[in-house]
Amino acid sequence: MSKVIVITGASEGIGAELARQLGKLGHKLVLAARTESKLKEVADNIDAETLIVPTDVTKRADVDNLRDRAIEKFGHVDVWVNNAGRGITRPVLELNEQDLDDMWDINVKSVMFGVWSIVPHMRERKAGQIINVSSFLGRVPVASPRSVY
Repeated sequence: MSKVIVITGASEGIGAELARQLGKLGHKLVLAARTESKLKEVADNIDAETLIVPTDVTKRADVDNLRDRAIEKFGHVDVWVNNAGRGITRPVLELNEQDLDDMWDINVKSVMFGVWSIVPHMRERKAGQIINVSSFLGRVPVASPRSVY
């Protein structure tokens, strides 16, 4: 049975490959990332119905727009994949406060924005799944160069 699946961070890496694999299974995909041209490139290589929505997941209004566009196009969302993430590769003493803010915004706040945005829709439907993708480096202490993780 085909599902409607929203994937953030879909322009490259795990998100792009996930989109390709789910497309092969016939699911309807809503692909989100900041760079529209990269999203288009991914969508053009998927043999499935797709919607691309340029989205900055660190902005709650953008995430709400992503949800709205997905529902407008497909009527509902079955699965929401919070996949966007960022790592900074520098020694800890070379980091600055903005680096920490950026990591927090993309790796933590964006997940909550996704959850807050889609849960009311899923509750209303009494159905839905949320998948949060995170890094192994977020669970295992690693010294430089990933110390900000």
